[in-house]
Amino acid sequence: MGIEEFRKEFVERIRSDAALNSTDPNDEFIQYGVAMLEEYDSFPDPDIHYYGSKGLRGRIMQLNAFAFDEADGSLCLLISEFNNTEESIPLTNTRIDELYMRMRYFVEEAYQGEISKYCDDSDRTIDIARKIKKLIGQSDLESSVLKFKFFIITNSQLSSRVKSIKKEDLCERPVEINIWHLERFYELYNSENSEAIEIDVSDFGIQGIQCLKANMSDCDEYDAYLAIVPGKFLADIYLKYGSKLLQGNVRAFLSLKNNVNKGIRKTIITEPEKFFTYNNGIATIAQSISLSADGTHITAFKDLQIINGGQTTASMASAVVKKDNESLVNIFVPMKLTVLNYGEDSTDDDADKTYQEMIRKISECANSQTKVTAADFFSNHKFHVDMEKLAMSAKNAAPPVNGNPFPTTWFYERSRGKWDQEQMKMTRSQRDKYVIKYPKRQVVKKEQLAKCLNIVRGYPYVACDNATNNMKLMAPYIDDICNNHPEQINDYFFKQCICAVIIFKDVEAMVAKQPWYPTGGNRAQIVPYSIAKILSCIPSDKSIDYDLIWKNQRLYPSFVSELEKVAYLTHCFLNDAGGVIAREYARHQRTWEKFRNDGEYAYNLSPAFIDDLTDLKEIKEEKKRAGRERKFNDGVDLSVSIFSLGYDYWAAVYNKVERERVINYSDKQFIKSMADIIRRGNLPSTAQTKRLVKIYNAAEDAGIILD
Repeated sequence: MGIEEFRKEFVERIRSDAALNSTDPNDEFIQYGVAMLEEYDSFPDPDIHYYGSKGLRGRIMQLNAFAFDEADGSLCLLISEFNNTEESIPLTNTRIDELYMRMRYFVEEAYQGEISKYCDDSDRTIDIARKIKKLIGQSDLESSVLKFKFFIITNSQLSSRVKSIKKEDLCERPVEINIWHLERFYELYNSENSEAIEIDVSDFGIQGIQCLKANMSDCDEYDAYLAIVPGKFLADIYLKYGSKLLQGNVRAFLSLKNNVNKGIRKTIITEPEKFFTYNNGIATIAQSISLSADGTHITAFKDLQIINGGQTTASMASAVVKKDNESLVNIFVPMKLTVLNYGEDSTDDDADKTYQEMIRKISECANSQTKVTAADFFSNHKFHVDMEKLAMSAKNAAPPVNGNPFPTTWFYERSRGKWDQEQMKMTRSQRDKYVIKYPKRQVVKKEQLAKCLNIVRGYPYVACDNATNNMKLMAPYIDDICNNHPEQINDYFFKQCICAVIIFKDVEAMVAKQPWYPTGGNRAQIVPYSIAKILSCIPSDKSIDYDLIWKNQRLYPSFVSELEKVAYLTHCFLNDAGGVIAREYARHQRTWEKFRNDGEYAYNLSPAFIDDLTDLKEIKEEKKRAGRERKFNDGVDLSVSIFSLGYDYWAAVYNKVERERVINYSDKQFIKSMADIIRRGNLPSTAQTKRLVKIYNAAEDAGIILD
């Protein structure tokens, strides 16, 4: 798909989504753009808010969303400009400056505490301004902000005359401008991942980073280097690229707040020349590097990622911004660097998969002191792989509804942007067929599933929090199932998950259409609290009718009616937050407990809704049946896998355990008998495969390395 065709389809999609959701195309574009930025790690935990007004001396102030990135101390503000036309409209330097100054004026008025002069007393803009002022702080020590990031999202095309968009500091902090224009959206859709970071060290005032390559002649997968990094360089790249450098850092994903370690800070201020000795250093990985002619200095990095040492890096940046030690003279940091080697016949996809897998493995090992499960953020976790397979199973096709003669498929997007990226390779007619089979409304991201499951499990206050915390809550739940009850990840479980998503999406659409709901209201908090409130009122032996929701692919009438009443109750409850921003108020467990238990907000279910409930006993029986089917299928699959390894493999395993003498005679003979069964062309039974796997695992636990 070329850029011209992309532009037309882009505008058509925004218009179509606006019509479907009963919103304005401008509003839909903001929702779309913010979701895109959040997904690609540029705008974490966004708060969409529409504000526009004239301020001091008639200056226009405008804001469409804001966020605070705890990983790198960035205060992010966003403004949108959507042109509801298929024609190409240039984005000029003049227009960029106008849009930027609207956001800057807003920050200045917020920091000075003057916003209340330009809006009503009940306008939540006042609460947002207070939040921004508190983050910036009145002194360096109490400030959480290391830099400002201003985002402009637009479907205009960047003018060729735009060469530099560097801006002066604001509140004595560096300012970064990010322009997401049509070409940038197009390029991102054509790629599999976030934009790669390319760093030329000369851009940061140094000619090279001293390094020593490790001599590992038997390793051709990667090169290893030990390097000495100037602290100022580390601070500068962190201030420019921020949390994008930390995508592989486990603790960054777990929302390690930007609290500078006191010990590190003290060393930076009082004993900078001893920092190299006192600090453990950082662990990094890069797709590739450039070296000086003599191979002793690194001159450039491609997609550098800090795997371990995020706090050390943040401390350097903090020292510069807060003027603890602006020059960082005599501060050097030890660095371990892994650079992957790709075969000549490797495709870009293969290279990226190898890179991401290496990040995963290094992250898990380098951060072993922090309790983390792979389900937190790695898309190749077994749960996400299984969900993707279940989604593609013909048995789980969504029933035809709304006059559609064909079933459709729910698309579980475990790898971000995959639904869109698949279409980039297609012709127009192929894309039309693709969208019919996999409708956009039926795309489920793993982060969205985490939020929906947390709601139906009774944690709406976590669902109101950021994607990170939602994944953190769901991770142990997932791991427990995968490790102890894998048969529970079955067809029925998948359909229940999809029903949770349907409930969430239908309530989102319903709330937006209510006469009492204001533009830019608290829908993100109203929806989780309303769903959880109703579910908490259901008798312990009853359940909503998941089968009916799946059959119709939407909520049934009595459920909708109940939600409309409870949503208004939730709206009133959140408006009574005592001057606290609703999104902050809703994130506390005590807030949910008050709404759930306080007599002032008591709610009695209607007879019509109760009549449509189903017996919980029936659901449990259906879960057991689906679990037995999954267990049987897994047993067959395991038998086939063991058989496929062949006689020679199992004979080799037997010889190894016989030589090492770490398992008992009976188990060794069982391995030998299984090898003979396979040699005769017979498929092992389920019981035999279970015992064989148990023996195999015991051998590995004893220290035997088996291929």
